[in-house]
Amino acid sequence: MAQRILVAGALAVHPIGGSGNTWAFLQYLLGFRRLGCEVIYVEHIDGKNCIGDDWQPSSFADSANVRHFRATMERWGFLESSSFFELDGTGSCGLTRSEVLALAGDADLLINMSGRFHAKEILTAARRRLYLDLDPGYVQIWQEKYGVDMNLRGHDVYATVGLNLGAADCPMPTCGVHWEHTLPPVVLDEWRDSGVAGRHYTTVADWRGYGPVEWDGVWYGQKADEFRKIMTLPRQVVAPLEICLAIHPDEPDRRALVENGWILSDPLHHSATTDTYRAFISGSRGEFTVVKNGYAAGKTGWVSDRSVCYLAAGRPVIVQDTGIGRYLPTGSGLLTFTDVSSAAAAIDAVEADYERHAAAARAFAAAYLDSDIVLSRLLEVSGL
Repeated sequence: MAQRILVAGALAVHPIGGSGNTWAFLQYLLGFRRLGCEVIYVEHIDGKNCIGDDWQPSSFADSANVRHFRATMERWGFLESSSFFELDGTGSCGLTRSEVLALAGDADLLINMSGRFHAKEILTAARRRLYLDLDPGYVQIWQEKYGVDMNLRGHDVYATVGLNLGAADCPMPTCGVHWEHTLPPVVLDEWRDSGVAGRHYTTVADWRGYGPVEWDGVWYGQKADEFRKIMTLPRQVVAPLEICLAIHPDEPDRRALVENGWILSDPLHHSATTDTYRAFISGSRGEFTVVKNGYAAGKTGWVSDRSVCYLAAGRPVIVQDTGIGRYLPTGSGLLTFTDVSSAAAAIDAVEADYERHAAAARAFAAAYLDSDIVLSRLLEVSGL
């Protein structure tokens, strides 16, 4: 009998131009289905957080959140085995809350991604519960320093995509939890090399996410802080650098980015759907990106769910170092940097032997990120 896996995520939280976020959860659904599991996806939302296509408050039924959820689940064949419901109301799309509860009683595992799922009757009904941390360092600081309930209690196993979280040289707290370490999975068949690579190194980013956090006297900021440190990079390399960037039109840094040669494109276009997002990545030359300040300064060993898509598509990735070199081979297909000079050197190195790095990117994905490998291990550490 197939194992029943409930995946609880947040793919409808960013329904407008947020399909990169959607893919972060979709990889798990597609990957577990490839393994022969019965996959049920569950997500809830507070009614006050629903928005319309105009970004204004909306009813659940008329919201962009529901529209995006339904379109995504229909596109990938999960609508009849998924549920999006109001946590504080009666609205639902797909399976109802009560139908999910009935299914949860026979679930072998519920994976609570980032602890986003709070429906206690469903959580406790599953035989085992895995907490999967996608934001290492920040989650633990919010819990320990700021007293934010990150929903850690009540799970049987804890895993994180921060490969170095808990190590002696990682200053971030662990909340007294033993964290298993995992990589973000990628379903290789969905990210095959589409042919000739584009001209631009790209990434998809939100200029200002949540605010900075403090731990043990050190403040940890966001991605904008790291981009500012390499603001002049486009002037130092020949390859065009493009950011598909969610940034306010009045943001002061916007002018500096343009003046320094960064090409800015619109996530409302490139990240409108899961297919446009995939096309954007496949049409890139590779990924160049910084990371959130906390990932780098905190030496968390964080690995991006976006970067794994580039790698699987045969597009080299050049990413700010988070300490991953201790755990993964870098320098061929996947390269890291620490400052503007090493960033320029990494881009030049890839350009000097692009075909080798492109082939190495896909080979890296096959060896380390293949959903068959990653998710089989996740089931193993979960006790299945």
